[in-house]
This record gives sequence, structure tokens and C-alpha cells, in this order.
Amino acid sequence: MKTKEQQIAEFEKLFSELKAMLHLSDEVMIRLNNKFFESVSSTLIQLNEAIAAVDYETIEMLAHSIKGSAGSLRYTAISEIAQDLEKRAHTKENYAYQEGSASLEGQFHAVEECYKLWKNKMGLL
Repeated sequence: MKTKEQQIAEFEKLFSELKAMLHLSDEVMIRLNNKFFESVSSTLIQLNEAIAAVDYETIEMLAHSIKGSAGSLRYTAISEIAQDLEKRAHTKENYAYQEGSASLEGQFHAVEECYKLWKNKMGLL
């Protein structure tokens, strides 16, 4: 298990690399991240509702949305799990979607925690 310092360092590296690549200010990057975590939190609730209703079309659409948002911010693990859910829903595969969603939520919350630790270190909380 990584220490808080390691988590913060990893997030700082990712944040800095993406900021440089996109030529964005810290302020814009922070707003993008804040919006991502806010948006995906509500999308995960909708995803779980769609899974409970066995609504493959909605599962696919919501997973696609999460995949794209996470990918654009280079949250690769979140994006890959969402892509897996999206592909399985597209083919209406018999799959334990609740477990996939739980994995997605776990990864999302882990990254969100790193972001909060980083913001706290930067005096932004």
C-alpha cells in the first residue's frame, strides 16, 4: 500500500504532465478535476441504477461517459474499467456488472482521495 506522500507525489506528477501537455493553468486544471469528481460521482449512482434495472443501453452510455472523462484527465485505471463495462454492456454480455461497478467505484474513490490529499497539501481545501 502506498503512503500518502507517494500518492500525493504520483498525483502531482500526473497533474503537472497533463497541465504542461494541454498548456493550462493550475486554476483551469483544478476546475476540470473538481468537475470530473463531481460529475462522475453522480454518474456512478446512475450507473448502479441502470445495472439494477439491467438496462444495457444506459450502462453502455454511462460507462462510455466515464471512460472518456477519465481518459481525458489521464486516469487510466478508471477509464479502462469503464471501457470494460461499456464493451460488455454493448454486447449484452452475461457479466457481474455490480462487481465491475464496485471495482470502478473503488478506483474512482482511490484517485479522488489522492486528489483531496494533494489539494490539502496545496492549501486548496
